[in-house]
Amino acid sequence: MREGAVTRDVLVQVPPERAFAAFVDLSDVLAWLADGAVIGPRPGGNWGLGWYADPDSDAGYSSIGQFEVFDPGRCFIVSNLVFSTPEGESFGPMRLVVEFERTPEGTRITVTQSGFEETVAWSAYRDRLGPGWERMLADLRGWLEEGRKLPGR
Repeated sequence: MREGAVTRDVLVQVPPERAFAAFVDLSDVLAWLADGAVIGPRPGGNWGLGWYADPDSDAGYSSIGQFEVFDPGRCFIVSNLVFSTPEGESFGPMRLVVEFERTPEGTRITVTQSGFEETVAWSAYRDRLGPGWERMLADLRGWLEEGRKLPGR
């Protein structure tokens, strides 16, 4: 059985097309989101991200899925999303929907991740996911509005 979705949003002072690009252009993704990425910007293409567990290790976290929908400036959906940890745990398949809505101030980005199982491990993952998206969306706002990259970039 699958549990409910985790949804977070952020308002950024850039047009929807620019906000969308920050999720799918390699140079943008590496500035604010991930240590490594493989992105095929089209329906059926991969959206793969990786993060080192620490600077002195080759071990890390990864998240990969395929674009089900790719509508620049409006929405993308990643299906079959699997998140893996350096300890060998995997969570998936999940679904990620990222929507971009033009507002007078710029763009409201809404991120919805769903497809969680009802186990102890999945509950712990889901509990960390909301705060994780809040931090990532704050990093995105810093990148888009101030050009602030993550440390070490």
